[in-house]
Amino acid sequence: MHYLPSIIFFLFGQSVVGGVPKFKEDASKFMEVGFNKGRTGTRLAEIAVKFRPNQMFEEGEDLDVEEDLVLEVKSGDGCWTKVDESPVRRGKDKQMWRVKVVPCMEHLVRLGLKKDGCVEYLQYPESVGPATAEEIANSHFRPSIPENVAITPLTSDSVVVSWTPSSCAESYELFYESHGGDDSGNMTVSAGFGSVTVRDLKKCTDYTMYVTAMVGDEFSDAGDADFTTCQTSDDIPEMMTAMQTDESSNTCKQIHKECEIIKPTTIDLVNVTEATFEMKSDPEARIGTANSGSKLVMCSLWMVIMLIAW
Repeated sequence: MHYLPSIIFFLFGQSVVGGVPKFKEDASKFMEVGFNKGRTGTRLAEIAVKFRPNQMFEEGEDLDVEEDLVLEVKSGDGCWTKVDESPVRRGKDKQMWRVKVVPCMEHLVRLGLKKDGCVEYLQYPESVGPATAEEIANSHFRPSIPENVAITPLTSDSVVVSWTPSSCAESYELFYESHGGDDSGNMTVSAGFGSVTVRDLKKCTDYTMYVTAMVGDEFSDAGDADFTTCQTSDDIPEMMTAMQTDESSNTCKQIHKECEIIKPTTIDLVNVTEATFEMKSDPEARIGTANSGSKLVMCSLWMVIMLIAW
């Protein structure tokens, strides 16, 4: 019987410890995700993620929003990307992230709760976007600069121009000019074309090519590249090789280790003097299931009663 106080103290400690925050089953009800609505209208280049931390977590009294939570966004077929900025307060119990995005893509949002060595995720059930072409054009969205403008010679008076597409662009304006100022030209190419052939250039002449992305009445800064029509045929294979992309970079890397959810399923009491806790892994366990801590408290109290009676 002299072990009884120690046993009771241990079990009571197990029952009160465990104030570890976890998502409630209906945690997503306390989140609002969508294009940010400002005073002058909807900002299609920005997503607002609003949430109420005091209502969406169990055992969340000691939750530190900046230290314990992470926000990640997945745009189109891209990878999950961590948002580095911290949320800002909006009222007494609401906080908000602002995330820059491109409006012509579908975006998924998930909130992560940091735990020991892993992160427990809650993905918002609805996606944001894409906005329609008309909505984007009316929003005065300015496209990004076309990058990686490259020139590949074909003949002594023709070249192929290629570039990395600008998100949401409807068309591209190409303008070239010789360094001597005695030859120039321009053309418009619809979005979807990754390259275009420019012909009837002056032989053995130095040029600069400018590529600008267009969305409605808005246009990007110009991407540019210098080239010459003086290349020999030996230069062409080298330039074609330089234009090849590295497909191996398309593999997504895990940002955080995702928590492996384990739910206690049975607790077998062998006899009054010896108790065995059998913890089994449930492959169907999911984020947001009932809090197992309450089950452990009830079982612990039951064991205390049994030991006292004994």
